[in-house]
Amino acid sequence: MKKNLLKYIFVTISILSILIIYLSIFGLETDRLNSIIKNKINQLDKNIEVELKKIRLTLNPLNFKVNAKTISPNVFYKKKIVKLEYIQTQISLISLIKNQIVSSKLKISTKPISLKDLIAFARVVSKKSELFILETAIKNGQVVADVELNFDETGKIKNDYEIKAILKDGKLKLLNNFNFEKINFLLNINNKIFDLKSVNFVKNNSKFSSENIKITKDKKHFFIEGNIKNEDTILNNELLKFLNIDFQSKGFFNTNFNSNSRFSFSIDKRLKVTNLVLDSNIQVNESEYKIPNFLNNYLEIKDSTIKLKNHKIKYNIANNKLKIDGSGKIKIQKNFDDFKYNIDLKDKDFILNSQLKVGELKLISQEYLKKFTPNLKDITTLKDQTIDINFNKKELLVKGKGKIKFSNEFEDIVFRVSKVKNKFDFNTQLNLNETLLKIDFLNFEKNPKLKSQIKILGSYDAKDSLYFKNLSIIDNDNKLIIKNIFLDQDNFIEKLDEANLEFFDNQNRKNNIILKKVKENEYQITGLSFNAEKLIDNLLTSKKDKDSKFFKNDFKLNLDLNEVYLDSVNIINNLKGKLDIENNEIYAANIFGDFDNENNLKFTINTNNSGEKITTLFSSRAKPLVNRYKFIKGFEDSDEGYLDFYSLKKNGVSNSKLIIDNFKVKEIPVLAKLLALASLQGIADLLTGEGIRFSDFEMNFTNKNKLMTIQELYAIGPAISILIEGYIQEDNIISLRGTLVPATTINRSIASIPLLGDLLIGKKVGEGVFGVSFKVKGPPKKLQTTVNPIKTLTPRFITRTLEKIKKD
Repeated sequence: MKKNLLKYIFVTISILSILIIYLSIFGLETDRLNSIIKNKINQLDKNIEVELKKIRLTLNPLNFKVNAKTISPNVFYKKKIVKLEYIQTQISLISLIKNQIVSSKLKISTKPISLKDLIAFARVVSKKSELFILETAIKNGQVVADVELNFDETGKIKNDYEIKAILKDGKLKLLNNFNFEKINFLLNINNKIFDLKSVNFVKNNSKFSSENIKITKDKKHFFIEGNIKNEDTILNNELLKFLNIDFQSKGFFNTNFNSNSRFSFSIDKRLKVTNLVLDSNIQVNESEYKIPNFLNNYLEIKDSTIKLKNHKIKYNIANNKLKIDGSGKIKIQKNFDDFKYNIDLKDKDFILNSQLKVGELKLISQEYLKKFTPNLKDITTLKDQTIDINFNKKELLVKGKGKIKFSNEFEDIVFRVSKVKNKFDFNTQLNLNETLLKIDFLNFEKNPKLKSQIKILGSYDAKDSLYFKNLSIIDNDNKLIIKNIFLDQDNFIEKLDEANLEFFDNQNRKNNIILKKVKENEYQITGLSFNAEKLIDNLLTSKKDKDSKFFKNDFKLNLDLNEVYLDSVNIINNLKGKLDIENNEIYAANIFGDFDNENNLKFTINTNNSGEKITTLFSSRAKPLVNRYKFIKGFEDSDEGYLDFYSLKKNGVSNSKLIIDNFKVKEIPVLAKLLALASLQGIADLLTGEGIRFSDFEMNFTNKNKLMTIQELYAIGPAISILIEGYIQEDNIISLRGTLVPATTINRSIASIPLLGDLLIGKKVGEGVFGVSFKVKGPPKKLQTTVNPIKTLTPRFITRTLEKIKKD
């Protein structure tokens, strides 16, 4: 009996074991549980319907549960369908025995389905607005998902649910500039956490990847954090625009870079990004920067772009503020140079701090500098410069130190330039050795043997003027200091406070003068000595063009100078007077000074109400004024000689009279040629030897534009007398005609006649006065001269001679 009982128990256990093994491995199929699974799914939404096939049951003997699984079911919701791979649930073995079936877990696995269809199905199930936006944004992608739900004793879903999904080849378009394609990732969803791993996507043909991106959901926002990498990416700013960072507006384009970044941000239901934090290590392989338009006037840059290469950048965004620390290579013109920088960007504020070490940089030479550096080339070159550049929304600051080449040699320079809106402030120091520095109207030129220091402090307003607060040129022998000078856009002087000039000019004469503003548009020049030789040359040969103008406004000038050099010999003492300047011309003048106790010089200009300008010049010594004319060489006046000039000008036409008394000339080339052609060789030899003396010279002439018309030029002397008329068209043609008679003939003829008629015909046949008539005509450098003997002098010549004799 006992053996049979043991045998029975053994058989029973064996059968149960085999049954358990069979049910655990193979299970059995039934449709009895279809309603249970449907009810579980129906707990999610009463409108969800499930189409099930037979369910396979497998035993889980360790936890006394039965696994129920159905293959290839379909889920319907308001005509939307999702095809599943399987649905599986767990049923307590006890509840199954009691026929009170209770499920504790539900697993759902989908087949590969369209992401767009899945979102469309989700939209039907849930009316949330973000799902509509998401359905509109999704353009492509295949999803496989596994869903695992746990239920409590009452049948409610617990919060420990888990969803696993794989997305392949997704395409997302959010707004106009947030587009991604070829999206692939592994997704784990647990309660309110979305965990993405092995993320890959393409943005504008550039590949991005991420090891992990985590999304946490609260009531109103999604918080997203993770990392992202990219290689050889072309940045076209669409992503940055979406993040409210318009990088291209700062001037950058064609940017190729690699990066490794960690980020976090919040995004709301309307897909608005807030609280962005981004830490990146970026390798910029290459990039281009379009320089601001105002720099095109100063930098010689092809296509107005600057190139960047091999830049290592630390990039941080936090609290709507961008910070960039970088270093690498930069090519402004020909070669790549070292460049390091720091950029801060917040809202519309842009701050740049940088340092550039440049081997060579070419600047466009400014036109107004050529007035002072005649050998200035069109391009000024900087070399071995360390340049600090700081820029923000309101100000650009550039500081530099190195070498500069204006012409042929490099010189030392230290400079500082700042820009606020359209105003530039500058502070520059130059140490010049070889560069030519010239101030023409002062007859000053830098001594190439002396090292000169130039300091320039001022500002430039593109809409207003150029202002020098302090401009100085200092070396061992010279000191030129100008304070508070304003130049307009045409480089005319608007106003000037003070100029202190102590220098040796090109003729090695010491100049020591001070110019000061005494009140608005009125200045005073005082000093110990001033060489006016160059200034007088310019006044006598000045032309009415832009280059001869210096001042924008009308002004008054008071003179009080101890010594003024007219030339190397003649000095005016105690030169005093006043000048009124209108439209860069002398409107009124009254200047006087002394050569010595007996000889003086006086110059006046008066303009009356009818517009007539009357100019007078009297000098007890004619030589310092006449010697400036190139066609007269070796001019000498006697102690009694003088120069007297009178001119009346109206409507652009001047009528003038010039008188020179008691002088001698050693060479007048045209006159020497006339004498030689007339066979008056003795007088010609005298002209080129000791010189010819004239007791009187008088010329009446008119000027209009570039035409001088000589009504009469008459000169008489012991050796020769001459009468000329004609015209001179400046730089074009000369046309003169006249009469030349040796003084011996005139004296003999006048002495031998009691009456004027005898002078004209002589006392005997064949006897009478003789001389030559002549013509000079042609371009200034190719004059043609003709001479004809004459037997009878013209009445005009005789009249002028008799007037002179009678006067004497």
